[in-house]
Amino acid sequence: MIRGLSASANRQIAVFERNHGLPAGEVAYALARWIAAARRPPGDFDLFCERDDTDLRNYDFHVRTLLEITVHALTRTARRELIAVIRPADARVLDRTVHNPLTSPELPWWLRRIHT
Repeated sequence: MIRGLSASANRQIAVFERNHGLPAGEVAYALARWIAAARRPPGDFDLFCERDDTDLRNYDFHVRTLLEITVHALTRTARRELIAVIRPADARVLDRTVHNPLTSPELPWWLRRIHT
């Protein structure tokens, strides 16, 4: 359960987790890690999930990526709620990092940042 979200949004996230074979609370855990990382000292970022492949059930990708996938799976109202919870951490990460010009522009913004 993610504090600050409506019961409907939390239910949709639970259904998303169940439909994709994720453990209950995995999205909340990813959000907590993203928020905590935004508060940590620069350079202290360990945001990759510890799984074996890119399947949602066994993923090995950035926690912000899971949050983005979740955002796009929700209804418009629930999406707005989750984005509102994610946005402050995004802003802090953007403020504390710089763009890496050597990364592919096709990558999401959080994978194109240099943590200083």
